Amino acid sequence: MRVLITVITFATAGYSMISAAEAACTGTNGRGWGRGNGAGQFEMSSADRNCRISFPGVINESAGTRFPATQVTVTRSPGSGKLSVTKQGLIYTPGKGFKGSDTFCTTNTTPKAPGMTLGGCVTVTVR
Repeated sequence: MRVLITVITFATAGYSMISAAEAACTGTNGRGWGRGNGAGQFEMSSADRNCRISFPGVINESAGTRFPATQVTVTRSPGSGKLSVTKQGLIYTPGKGFKGSDTFCTTNTTPKAPGMTLGGCVTVTVR
């Protein structure tokens, strides 16, 4: 069975209600989560309050299914900010006045893909 990893972007009606300060964060969770070396990169302005990051996802090509890996264990906390886990994804909030790069790492699972664990790190650069 061939399984690929992808980032699942949440496009819901509620997303359009996010303030401009939260929506300015851009980037990707990157590849490699299925091998345990996912490498995400996001950028945000120092004026942004939060960076919303989607869960990495599991894709089963043979079955044509895709599931977000929503069960998160933080294995390395960000050094200069705060990380929150919500039903929609992760929220990174930089510390007051912080500019620079901050990295956190997680392992993620989903009951819809038993035995599959995704792992990696995300670096958020605050400009």
